[in-house]
Amino acid sequence: MKYMYIVDYEDGSTVKEKVNEWIAENEENILEIVDIEYNQEGNLYFAIVSYLEREK
Repeated sequence: MKYMYIVDYEDGSTVKEKVNEWIAENEENILEIVDIEYNQEGNLYFAIVSYLEREK
């Protein structure tokens, strides 16, 4: 399993958009999205995408 961390330092409004963009840009390498977890710590908003990578 692999993980991708996506961070937003503003108001967190673009985190989901950034996740969707990353998935679209990397879909040929992604076998399966296992989980997407969204969190906030202070002014830091982030998403952790857990995924299985396709074999090359």
